Amino acid sequence: MLSYNYLFDIALILLSTKGLGLVTKKFSMPQVVGALLAGLVLGPAMLNVLHETDFIKQIAELGVIVLMFTAGLETDLQELKKTGKASFVIAVFGVLVPLLFGFITASFFNQTSTAEGVSHTLQNIFIGIILTATSVSITVETLKELGKLNTRAGNAILGAAIIDDILGIVALTLITSCADSSVNIVLVLGKVILFFVFAILAGMLFYKFFIYWVQRYNRDMRRFVVISFVFCLILA
Repeated sequence: MLSYNYLFDIALILLSTKGLGLVTKKFSMPQVVGALLAGLVLGPAMLNVLHETDFIKQIAELGVIVLMFTAGLETDLQELKKTGKASFVIAVFGVLVPLLFGFITASFFNQTSTAEGVSHTLQNIFIGIILTATSVSITVETLKELGKLNTRAGNAILGAAIIDDILGIVALTLITSCADSSVNIVLVLGKVILFFVFAILAGMLFYKFFIYWVQRYNRDMRRFVVISFVFCLILA
């Protein structure tokens, strides 16, 4: 029998996030805070009304793609480049500080190795690296609501969040590789470097193609936006 329970889940998610979003807005806070509170209240942490399903997970991923794509459309790359040094400094401290304090805190409570032979030091470093993660999507949404996305401070924060996530993912990849003795850490590091080289080259080629396409055929920019969004969906 065909079930339509997912419609009720969507309705509940929309109503709760918008309702609590308006409440947090009354207290001069971004509405995204209300959306996070709605997830905590309705999820397993409290009322356990909503459960993670494949449908909700896929819709959530689509929402993040749309949010990041629209943020990219509104971001000035030239201004983002100008804040490169400030973003990098903020990102480095944003990684080192939670990594250090997370490692120290975890060391007090975890001093035993796992049954698989993973040392407690690696476990504690892993916990510290997890704490370095920054949600770029939440950062973007907050800056958009505050009207600061295209400001110098907003670009510095956004750039730092992006660099922070990149550094965190690379560090997480390396530390998990160290936990497995069968993994060649040099090979993993090489693959990481090759990925970034490929991503930069692909981005440059795509940008060159876009400039040529617009100038040569005098195309409407709106068509390119649709094509770009479809391309993002394919890659996701």
